[in-house]
Amino acid sequence: MNWQQIEPWEYVIVAVASEYHRKFDMVELEDIKQSLYEWFAKHPNKVAEWEKIGNKDAKNLIYRSLRNHALDYCQKWKAKSTGYDVSDVYYYESDVVEALLPSVLRGEYGVTHKLNLGRPGRPSAPSEGGNLSVMMMEIDSAYWKLSKEDRKILFFRYAESMDYKEISNYLSLGSDDAARMRGNRAVKRLVNKLGGFRPFLDKDLQEEVSETPDEFVESEERSHDDEWEQASEDSL
Repeated sequence: MNWQQIEPWEYVIVAVASEYHRKFDMVELEDIKQSLYEWFAKHPNKVAEWEKIGNKDAKNLIYRSLRNHALDYCQKWKAKSTGYDVSDVYYYESDVVEALLPSVLRGEYGVTHKLNLGRPGRPSAPSEGGNLSVMMMEIDSAYWKLSKEDRKILFFRYAESMDYKEISNYLSLGSDDAARMRGNRAVKRLVNKLGGFRPFLDKDLQEEVSETPDEFVESEERSHDDEWEQASEDSL
């Protein structure tokens, strides 16, 4: 393990470990930290490449990957300790939440039929078969945990069906894009209140290049650019 590479990012490790220890208090803080050290041991090339971009952007990308790793580790530990299969965990996704928000915010709970809103190879929604009523109640509960500002923009967008130009004018946000970004961030925070996004598979850069045919290298590089931009937007 390269401690010289890890030492500059010790404060991020401590912050992420503390965050997920609060969320999963049955998992020891030191165990979470150890798992994050192991992430650095498995991703030396990725860390080195990100550090070349600059300290601020490297921090955002490392923080994002460590949070993903901590969630995956804590979910598996919780599943093992409480006797359920981690594959049974349902993760809400933005498109599902956005599809249900209009009915949730308008109080239209008359939908009682069942619809599988899961994805191929993934578990159905929390109540067997994807019961929409239960999903709507969970989204409503999470909605009221958001800030007043987030609730307001989601209500205008999904309950009142206002477009982003109207929202921008009403809230004096300056532009359609500013309103759209605020709305997207509010949806992401809502998903996080519902348990967070599904952990992604995080490989080291050397592994990705060795497994990627030459003709796909360019598209892979664009994918990393998108990841960098997203992490920068959700900076610490």
